[in-house]
Amino acid sequence: MRQIIVDFGILQLGPLSIPLRVYGYGLMLVLGFLVGIALIQWRTRRVGESSEVITQCAILALIGGILGSRLAYVIQHWEKQFAHSPNPLGAMLNLTSGGLIYYGGVGLAVVVVLGYLRIKKLPIRRYLDLLAVGMMVGLAFGRAGCLMNGCCFGVRARDDWALSTRFPMYSVPLLKIDGRNNPFSVGTVVPSPVYDNQLTAGETYPDSGLVDSAGFLILPRNFDDQQVALARQTYSLPVLPAQSLGIVNALLIAGILGVFHRLRTREGEVFALMLILYPITRFVLESIRDNNRHDLLSGVLTHNQYTSIIMFLGGLGMFLLLKKLPASCGPAWVQRLAIQNKIASKPKEKSNRNKNPNR
Repeated sequence: MRQIIVDFGILQLGPLSIPLRVYGYGLMLVLGFLVGIALIQWRTRRVGESSEVITQCAILALIGGILGSRLAYVIQHWEKQFAHSPNPLGAMLNLTSGGLIYYGGVGLAVVVVLGYLRIKKLPIRRYLDLLAVGMMVGLAFGRAGCLMNGCCFGVRARDDWALSTRFPMYSVPLLKIDGRNNPFSVGTVVPSPVYDNQLTAGETYPDSGLVDSAGFLILPRNFDDQQVALARQTYSLPVLPAQSLGIVNALLIAGILGVFHRLRTREGEVFALMLILYPITRFVLESIRDNNRHDLLSGVLTHNQYTSIIMFLGGLGMFLLLKKLPASCGPAWVQRLAIQNKIASKPKEKSNRNKNPNR
């Protein structure tokens, strides 16, 4: 469901038409980033490390995460969505309506952060453990954005199933201040992803009052009062709540990792556990999603399921490898700072002793 939070209308600058809208998907990504960083900084201070390092890692991870997740999405959907677009570059840069793959973002973000920690000679395993919980909390917000956007939706559910989800044909902005009486946004030109998918598959049909004489859907911005009423009453067929389950899954893993952080015997085990737990649950969640076709019985998996297998094996290998490494990465930042200050003060004390004739 494309949930537009605020719609200011269209800004016309000569030949350019710039939509001024804030999407729920993007808003959730920003909130997830801020909440995740605040949580990581709080945990970092508790273990005596520098929260400033987390801020710097966060900025690098944000850049790497967006680039990596968008790149993965473009690669996966290149032929279907971008290859034949009149403006491929513009389509690739349009992030407001969704189109990010979590695994791609995590992969590039981790590489960038590891490089930074390596250059700064910081305890990599300790910081990875601190980042793990915040990453899962951020993922929960991301799944909330998917719910608002309508992407990553589940397969068809029974009509009588209480936990099923129905998405509107067109969503109405929570706040719209463009001065028009029509409640729909000017920029809404296609139905919500779920409804559009079912419409394309011939599973559902819109009311005849929402279709023109040529058989095409009438744009919401051209609806009269009667058509507005019809559209607001039109919903998709029920689907499994894949996005909501994704939110619950991410928060549960975040809680497990937070508890395990106190029980770990070696630094790095929290991050390794995340690499084990999340792929397992993601593999299962992929099996109830409808936007990535698969057939487990025939051995046909989605790209995310293949990635889940690789990540799981990597996490398991990391967990076993940690058994051969020292339990600790060394002193914490406050301890290292105290040692540096003590070393820096020694020459001064020695010099003062030499100048004192009574000694």
